[in-house]
Amino acid sequence: MRYVIVGNGPAGISAIEGIREYDSQGEIILIASEGKLPYNRILVPEYMVGEAEECELYIREEKFYQENAVEVIAGERAVAINVGEQSLTLENKAGGKRECKYDRLLLAMGSQNIMPSWVDCNIQGVYSLWNKADSLNIAEYLKHPGIKRAVIIGAGLVGLQAARALKVYGLEVTLLEKSSRLMPVQLDATASALLCQAAGNLGITVCLETEVIALKETEQKIKAVETREATIAADLVLIAVGVKPNIEWVNPLIARKQGILVNEDLQTNIPGIYAAGDIAQAYDALSGGPAVRAIWLNAVRQGKIAGRNMAGAREKYSGIASMNSIELFGVSLAALGQTVIRPEEQEGVYREQILSYPSSGSYHKLVFTGQNLVGLLFVGDIRQAGVLYHKLGGPLTEGYLGKYSSLPGEELLS
Repeated sequence: MRYVIVGNGPAGISAIEGIREYDSQGEIILIASEGKLPYNRILVPEYMVGEAEECELYIREEKFYQENAVEVIAGERAVAINVGEQSLTLENKAGGKRECKYDRLLLAMGSQNIMPSWVDCNIQGVYSLWNKADSLNIAEYLKHPGIKRAVIIGAGLVGLQAARALKVYGLEVTLLEKSSRLMPVQLDATASALLCQAAGNLGITVCLETEVIALKETEQKIKAVETREATIAADLVLIAVGVKPNIEWVNPLIARKQGILVNEDLQTNIPGIYAAGDIAQAYDALSGGPAVRAIWLNAVRQGKIAGRNMAGAREKYSGIASMNSIELFGVSLAALGQTVIRPEEQEGVYREQILSYPSSGSYHKLVFTGQNLVGLLFVGDIRQAGVLYHKLGGPLTEGYLGKYSSLPGEELLS
């Protein structure tokens, strides 16, 4: 059996481990476009400013591939899938192409950053921050004299991490977000306000509901960011407006919506082709429908299950809720499951239970559908978040709320 894995991130690495649990002899080929050793993207902002050493990035050593008898094709990328011939077309950096046959194929290419139409990456000082190469390019640029003012466009997790890192590095930092909240997918207005306050305490200027319309340059060097309200001087601009599944090159015969559609086995509509990680649109534990969950734990779990099933197992993927737990600007956050409810969804479908207000030093919110817990948002003290995460999708008893059980609203609990 010949297994080919496209992608050297957590899903691809976990798939190798899953395959070897069931097949110690099959041939495994890994397509690693960025390089041979897999690394943790979460540390890229810290690596950019020298807070993290290169050795801290890597999640596996080279011996991992040797021990698992994996052939690594580094520096080449997959550009096409020939479903009928069961082959991949690979392209090297010089543009040369070759074919790679497979019996079982796993697509695990992860995400790519979104670049708005007004971005000109040929302007010196304008970068995205998504991978190790971006981090190295920014680090080199920061060595130039006169780099004092950074503008970060996008207040998702990557943008916030970059803002903290660059502020600690010594730059003046302005953070621009089109939405009315920081981390708008995960945080509500109250949680966002707490994080804004913490960012301000660090000296970061936060501008919400601010839409960028153009970048201003002089002699191909960034000078300012133009919004609908103002022009903001900048020596460095980072684009962090979001990511999307890296599936543009995938054969259109493979079904997709927001990501590549997979069944409970993590197999696509084409027999023998599987998908895992940020590109896979799989069963969602809370909604019961398909969803893309671009989180590390999900990539690991899906990769392991996909690898096992490619090797002959029959393990079902049971789904996973969205999960983000991190410390930003000295504030601990846990946003698990469905945390942000749109006004049109709230009436008759979702109910929110506020357990602790910011005046107490922490903000804690639970989200229910009926008696079932479907989301929790904790800011400050997040110690109970891990316990409650494992109760998502089911009812709560008073015992799980501990110190909160005497607060108003316990009628929501069964």
